[in-house]
Amino acid sequence: MKHILSGLLTPAIVAAGLVTASLPSGAEAQMRELRFAEFGPNRGTRAAALEWLDEQLRDRSGGELGLNITWGGALLGAKTAAQGLSDGVADMASIVPVYAPGQLVAYEVTDTIQFGDEWVGMMATYDFMTTNEAALAEQEKANIKYFANYTTGPTQLLTAKEPVTTGADLDGKTFRATGAFVPALESQGASTVSVSQPKVYEAISNGSVDGSTTYYYVVKAYKQYEVADYITELNMGQVLAFGIGMNMNTYKSLTPEQQALVNELGREFTEYVAEKMYNSRTDVKAELEAGIDGHKIEVVQPDPALRETLVQIANDDVANWKEKASAKGLDGEAVYGAFKAMVDKYTAERDANGYPWDSKS
Repeated sequence: MKHILSGLLTPAIVAAGLVTASLPSGAEAQMRELRFAEFGPNRGTRAAALEWLDEQLRDRSGGELGLNITWGGALLGAKTAAQGLSDGVADMASIVPVYAPGQLVAYEVTDTIQFGDEWVGMMATYDFMTTNEAALAEQEKANIKYFANYTTGPTQLLTAKEPVTTGADLDGKTFRATGAFVPALESQGASTVSVSQPKVYEAISNGSVDGSTTYYYVVKAYKQYEVADYITELNMGQVLAFGIGMNMNTYKSLTPEQQALVNELGREFTEYVAEKMYNSRTDVKAELEAGIDGHKIEVVQPDPALRETLVQIANDDVANWKEKASAKGLDGEAVYGAFKAMVDKYTAERDANGYPWDSKS
């Protein structure tokens, strides 16, 4: 009997030991990975910043929070991100409000001023989106909690086969463009289409567009240098209605301490990306001119008259945004004035103190 019991108990004890060994520790059991939908590829400045964010979130939360990032639009594409985030398809996502018309109109005001300073624009946008009553009300309605901002940096014009230096060079051509750049380019005889950045490579390659309004880091990240030969350095305004949102239900499900950490990291992430984008602009430009994998981009300078005309028309487009805001029940003048005040605030701070990272060097 003794031998029989021993034979029965030993496997049971071993099995119990295996089960115990396979149980997660307390810290591991509490880890919550937030599903993050990123429509861009896992390369480039923005991707590196998201990986930094994941590391910081895990470290500062004591292993309670982290990100599970899905790259390349596999979970949500650029045009579905905002609605998908609102619906809870992801806990967090990179979003571009212009692709979700009418959902975050107050956020879109950040694209109405033509200036190219990354840090000024991103910090002004962060403050606006986290304090302005109209912006906060829209977030609540959309079930989206604003987290942090990106920027494209100053807008350039990528062309496939011919350089653009004058208005006449735009006439008859078709470009991918969004926002205020649509009326600006169309004023010079060009046609425009709405294509998300991940689709620009294919559109240029198959000839459906002659080029695209773009940004140095995008040309590298999406390998657009393989299908285009020229960049006209317009150095026009940046896209600032471009950032990270969190599903509001997800945010509300966090503990007060975790919410405080999320708020803190949102601001730090915004400033971190501003520094990286500012520094990478010249680096990427030099890489493209030198050539990547045998493909070189020639950077050309526009006739000053062309840039002045495009900037003026883009600035005039603010009236269209105000009409859109009014249709959504917003006080367009007040919202625009609130954002402009933020831009003025950070411009003055930069002029007086330089950039925050200047003191690190």
